[in-house]
Amino acid sequence: MQSAVEKLRKYRDENYRLHDEVIELWENSLSKRNLSSLGDEKWLILEQVFKSALHCSQESIASDCLEQLRKQFKSTSHRLSTLQAMYYESIDEYNKAEEIYSILLQNNETDPIIQKRKICLLKEQNKIHEAISELNSYLEIYQVDQEAWSELCDLYLSEHDYAKAAYCTEELILLNPHNHLNHERYASICYSQGDYEKARIYYFSTIKFNPNNIRALYGILLTSANIKSRTTIENNNKIIMEQILQKYKEIIPELLPFVDKVLQNFLSS
Repeated sequence: MQSAVEKLRKYRDENYRLHDEVIELWENSLSKRNLSSLGDEKWLILEQVFKSALHCSQESIASDCLEQLRKQFKSTSHRLSTLQAMYYESIDEYNKAEEIYSILLQNNETDPIIQKRKICLLKEQNKIHEAISELNSYLEIYQVDQEAWSELCDLYLSEHDYAKAAYCTEELILLNPHNHLNHERYASICYSQGDYEKARIYYFSTIKFNPNNIRALYGILLTSANIKSRTTIENNNKIIMEQILQKYKEIIPELLPFVDKVLQNFLSS
């Protein structure tokens, strides 16, 4: 039991989102044990398991954890109310969840957690335009929330609004310029807009921060194929192809002959 408790504590402290592992630890080690000896940590574990159960669609586990939390804490608890609303979301009782979130926001209209939950609620109901509007309002207050910018980018991409998605990614690059995934995403959006020169630049910057990003290597090849001036590009393509083949050789050698054939066809096209 102690080993499972320590693992869950580490997952909380490091903010690991290992939901399947949390549920496995709960089912195999903790669900049948008396956790009272853990003191207040018992309630942290129940909340942790509850959230992981929602992610894993384990409704019975989530319901059991929530019931234990209800018995311990008053129904007026802000934290408990949030968990209750999340449970209503998971069973598609959106009106009840919306009612709880609205009440909580009356007490603190700028609560970032509740605002995000309301946005998630809109997404779950496929109300994308409303979710975009709410997320833009949220970012007017919390301008450095990278997760929110990333979510807004995804929503714009789902609507094929590449210009606004590109703007969101530019904000992400400003907030975290060394994150290779931000550069890769921006390059891909530029490619979708037909801006192959800019896309190629940002695929190269992706490689600068993470030489192992194979998607960026492929992106360089694809953008090169759409750029007319080919003299130096063809030489660069050969170098990029060698890097791609080397990555497959190191990671998935059995696919190397197939990848080599595809790349050679690309080079000769």
